Amino acid sequence: MNIRPLPSLSPYPFAVALLAAVCLPLSAPACDTWVALANSTRDGSVIMAKNSDRKATEAQPLMYFARRQHAGGGEVRLTRMSVPQAKETYEHIGSRPSWTWGYEHGLNEWGVAIGNEAVKSRVPAVADSLIGMDLVRLGLERGKTAHEAMHVMISHLDPRKVSNHSFIIADPQTAWVLETAGKYWVAKQVRDIGAISNVYSIERDYDEAHPEVVSHAIAEGWCKSEETFGFARCYSLPARDYSSAQNRFRQVTSILRQNKGDITVELMMDKISRSHHEGTLEEPKWAPNDSWFCTVCMHNGPEHGRTEASMVVQLWRDKPPPLRAVYWASFSSPCVNVFKPFYFAGRTIPESYSNARDIYDPASPWWWAEKLKRQVDLNYNKLAPLPAAVFRETEKWELAKSRKVEEEAMRLVQSHREAEARQLLRDFSLECCNRVEKEYARLHQLLETKVAEHGTDYLWLDALRENCKTNALPLPGL
Repeated sequence: MNIRPLPSLSPYPFAVALLAAVCLPLSAPACDTWVALANSTRDGSVIMAKNSDRKATEAQPLMYFARRQHAGGGEVRLTRMSVPQAKETYEHIGSRPSWTWGYEHGLNEWGVAIGNEAVKSRVPAVADSLIGMDLVRLGLERGKTAHEAMHVMISHLDPRKVSNHSFIIADPQTAWVLETAGKYWVAKQVRDIGAISNVYSIERDYDEAHPEVVSHAIAEGWCKSEETFGFARCYSLPARDYSSAQNRFRQVTSILRQNKGDITVELMMDKISRSHHEGTLEEPKWAPNDSWFCTVCMHNGPEHGRTEASMVVQLWRDKPPPLRAVYWASFSSPCVNVFKPFYFAGRTIPESYSNARDIYDPASPWWWAEKLKRQVDLNYNKLAPLPAAVFRETEKWELAKSRKVEEEAMRLVQSHREAEARQLLRDFSLECCNRVEKEYARLHQLLETKVAEHGTDYLWLDALRENCKTNALPLPGL
């Protein structure tokens, strides 16, 4: 193992190098997606969530597109390749890494939600492959149900442009786990709760599969017979440390199982999206002034990424279109940031939420959250309680008011006043956005004062300083 020195991080360079050697296998990609069906939630809705973990200097705006007609065929340019354009693409919301066409996660007008994880397979990916994030967007644009969206994605698995991914695809009635290795795939229907991380999870318990998935594994010598076949066992890249992904997968699954029948949007936000393995044997391995160890709420060290955006969606099978789905969005690390609600009632997402490049922009809501996160990183133990206290009260207010607003919107729809219902939902989303804008401005000023008061307590200051330089983000205290 080659370990390059980490300059100026500690007065004890050998100790830092040793720490890097111990932790390096945990610097694998880290994303998590999870879902609870109607039989597992308190109110009978389907609730799905995702934390998107990406590189530390990359922005991730929240995109909105209305339903569109595309006459005359033609092609659409994805991140690295082109595919035929559909005659119609559906209204959708998606969380887009700054350099991609596709999304880490998203939701469409039919209540189809999709989250994506990168995995490592024996089937090697190629440089100009169709990436998982593009498959997410294709599924959202072209699928009316989870099953239909899943097969839209499968239909684009080009054997010449292979990629390796795991997905959860949900709608108001069902959910599927889809795992791909190049053109080969297996899919398993979720029965109650489900979760995925950056590791294959389906063995022989799949419900659908590529017709050659077993024969290909036998031909490659990955198993001897159909009886000894398991997708995860055969298609996973050998000799790789999957412990971080397995730890997160087990923790998320454990929380869902413990709360089965009583799962809520609040639980998805607080107990899972913001988890640093609290209450488990893994908890002592995470330290806020270190933040190398991989947790569901991911904090970055110098060699790996961190949570850039989070989604919690609530889906209803028996509600009219404007109330069928609500998308709760948070930017950057969710433990010190805030979820906001958006609906399919026309454009409820302000255009500023879709504006985030990799260069700091004080007018971009994504950068409000990221700046706050980096301020808090300077001394997490002292500073994190400040935004957490403000934003948890904000979310309580939002959640309570959202139920009243949705009840009133339902009454308006039932009275054949749908246009008024849609306006009510748009006004509520805008009210929430305006509220948190003021809170971010106030917290930025307060944290600047508190950093000067408490000083810094963070191991990776050189890496943080370099990230700020890359993004042109001025950060007092560095």
